[in-house]
Amino acid sequence: MNRRDLLTIGAALALPAARAQTASQPGAPDVRFLGAGEGAAALTEGPEAAYFERMNLLEISARLHAEAQWPSLQAAQQAARRFEASKVQSFTDNECAAIRDIVDRLQPRLASRAPLYARTPWSFVKLGDEAEGGMPHTRGRHVVLPAKLVEVIARRARATNPLAPPKFGDLLVHEQTHVLQRMAPARFEPLFTDVFGFVRAPTPPTSPALARRIVQNPDAPDLSWVFPLDKLGGKGWIMAATVLPADKPHPQMPQDFQDVAVELAHDRGEWTVVAQDGQPRLRPLSEVPGYDAWFPYADEDDHPNEIAAVALSHWILQDDPKLAQRPHIDALGAWARSALA
Repeated sequence: MNRRDLLTIGAALALPAARAQTASQPGAPDVRFLGAGEGAAALTEGPEAAYFERMNLLEISARLHAEAQWPSLQAAQQAARRFEASKVQSFTDNECAAIRDIVDRLQPRLASRAPLYARTPWSFVKLGDEAEGGMPHTRGRHVVLPAKLVEVIARRARATNPLAPPKFGDLLVHEQTHVLQRMAPARFEPLFTDVFGFVRAPTPPTSPALARRIVQNPDAPDLSWVFPLDKLGGKGWIMAATVLPADKPHPQMPQDFQDVAVELAHDRGEWTVVAQDGQPRLRPLSEVPGYDAWFPYADEDDHPNEIAAVALSHWILQDDPKLAQRPHIDALGAWARSALA
């Protein structure tokens, strides 16, 4: 889930079947756009139905911009599912052409720096800005772009320098990274553990009080990743998470999202949530000494999936003049040259 881009453009990606575009020449990217009906099915049916079954009442209230007045949690989850299906839109021909142009211009860079990306099909779904907080994200093998962002892409001026990274290319590479993470999570695990320093817990640390506040990130659904503070000169363990405030009955998405460090206790290989007065002990993630500076980039460091997507986008596109100075970037590059070949 990419809040960085929400602040400037907002977006949603989709996969239309009616105008499926396939590779027209050797090495050309496979790009498809889903229409409204197929896109709604892709986001709400089959395996993706489980996404809504994991939502809590507070999260659903924020997502639907409505008070929690449903007769049961299951009824609320079904309401969230119907709401999202109703917001899927079809792409126009101009929008398809504009997005396809970005992907075409990315293809040589992907083939050179990370061939796995160049071989992976692109699938787009267009979602109304009311859903998912108007944020670009991924579901299944689909990149979901908000309608507002799609409109901006379609209106953008053609690049004057065809050798420069295409505008919005970093956003698309970021989201396609999440698609690859979902397709092959084991491929990315050494990056999370050996390079970033995370440890996988046997089960996601949680508690009833935390479960009532947690917010799902569709790009980072696995909450089994814990971080040892001794890497930063501290003690103990934390789990980075996104939560809603406990004292706000009708929160807004994404304005009320809070990136926090959940304090954990560790005993015999198990991590449990530390509680105080019945509530999980939390602090803003940005206030954990040394945490932001540990990773290649400080933005979106609330989950290893997001940390990797930000850093890999810059590493692939080479669009940061200070890339070589970023923490752990050499180790990330060594991993990428093998894992993404």
